[in-house]
Amino acid sequence: MAKRMPRVESLIVVAFLFSVALWAISKCSESRREHIRTALTEEEEMRARERSVPKRDTIYLPQPQATVPVPASQPAAASPGAPQPTPTPAPAGPPPKRPTLTQETQPAPAPTATAAQYSTLYVTIDGLNVRKEPNRHSAIVERLKLHQPVLYLNKKSNQPEEVNLGREKVTDYWVNIRTPSGKEGWVFGAGVHYYPMKRPGVD
Repeated sequence: MAKRMPRVESLIVVAFLFSVALWAISKCSESRREHIRTALTEEEEMRARERSVPKRDTIYLPQPQATVPVPASQPAAASPGAPQPTPTPAPAGPPPKRPTLTQETQPAPAPTATAAQYSTLYVTIDGLNVRKEPNRHSAIVERLKLHQPVLYLNKKSNQPEEVNLGREKVTDYWVNIRTPSGKEGWVFGAGVHYYPMKRPGVD
C-alpha cells in the first residue's frame, strides 16, 4: 500500500492551489476591468472630439429665377396711305485716328523768387538811403522812413565799411534789399534790424 501523505503537507498543497486559483481569478478580473476602462476612455474621447468639431451651417444658395424673354417692340403698322420711310445710309469715311502719345515732356518752369524766401528787416534810421551800389558814393535810389519793412535779398558786400552816423562811427557791411515799392538796392547794415526799433547815436 502506498504511504499516505502527512496531514500537514496536504494542507500546504491545498493552500498553494487555493492561492493560485485566487491569483488567476484576480488577474482575470483586473484584465477585464482594464478592458472596460479602455473602452470607456475611447468612447469619451470620441464624444469630446464630436463636441469640439463645430457643425457646419447649411448654406442655402438662392435658386436662379427663370428669366422671361421680353418681346422686342414691333414697329407700329403704317397706315395704308402713309409713305414708307427710306433708311439713310451712314456716311462712309475713314475711321477717326487715335491720338498718338509722345515721350516729350514740357520743361518745368524756372522757380521764381518769392517773398517767403527772404527775411524781413526794419529800418532803424529815418531817411535811410538806398544806393545803387554797396558804397557811400553810389547814386541814391530811394529814401526809407523809420520802421519801414524791407526784404533782405540774402546778399551783402565783400568788405565792411566804416560810416559816421552822427554821434557814433559804425563798421558794418552793406546789404542788398528790396523796398516795398519794388526797387532793389543797397543799404548800410547798421540802418536795418530784424525788429522795428530806432538806432541810438543817430542825429
